[in-house]
Amino acid sequence: MLTASTPPISNPNPFARINHTGAVMQKSFQKFRDPQERERKWFASLLWRSFPEATSEAQLADLVAEALNTAHRPVNPRTVRNWLRSENAPGLHYVVAVLALAGAETVFELFDPEQTA
Repeated sequence: MLTASTPPISNPNPFARINHTGAVMQKSFQKFRDPQERERKWFASLLWRSFPEATSEAQLADLVAEALNTAHRPVNPRTVRNWLRSENAPGLHYVVAVLALAGAETVFELFDPEQTA
């Protein structure tokens, strides 16, 4: 138990927690990134399935950018390449638009990836 005479514990890592004994507990960030990484990879595969005529990443990026580009939300092929490489996550409006292109049943792969054919 900490008392008033206990010196404050230095915690250089703002993401670390301090347990009841005063020891710094490190959290593994891998478990927090896994679901996001899985979702990004799912979206990248959805892009490939939505445009089966694409034979390269560059061609796919051009096709997706052209299909999703609007006056209010321009899409650059470089942005699409970042999505394909799982470097950035797309906005929900882009996910919904691609789901409409690929078929709404593909959303179930997010919830149960082992049920894919």
